[in-house]
Amino acid sequence: MNLYEKLLAITSEISSVAKNLDVNIGKSSYKATGEADVLKAVKELEAKYKVYSYPSDRTLVKDEVLTQEKEYNGQVTRSSQIFMRIRVEYTFVNVENPEEKISVISYGDGVDAQDKAPGKAMTYRRQIRTYESIQDNYAEMIQTKKAQKRWT
Repeated sequence: MNLYEKLLAITSEISSVAKNLDVNIGKSSYKATGEADVLKAVKELEAKYKVYSYPSDRTLVKDEVLTQEKEYNGQVTRSSQIFMRIRVEYTFVNVENPEEKISVISYGDGVDAQDKAPGKAMTYRRQIRTYESIQDNYAEMIQTKKAQKRWT
């Protein structure tokens, strides 16, 4: 199988990943899909079809400190959070033919009051890329391949 066929097979076999993670922020909470659950679902299929994916390039697009002021009963409080946006290029490789590669560019944001913003941005981006880019970019790759065939 070529890389496009392998990605199609992975896409057809992948199922939705359960929201097993409980996220609690202040007084609110919600269910989320954990990175480990996403990686487990996708990496098993990548291994089965002998596809390897990795972040081949990372670039910091934006980082800034966001400051918020709140007033309550005449008292003003300030809080700051670090915001980071990263651009990551992921490369998918056909293990059986390593010269056959596809790269996908993706972005991730992370916000944290301390030093966890970069990790959050990478984790979120990796999770989304791992699960969605296989499906989202496969359609684009097929269209590009069809267009190339029409003109050759």
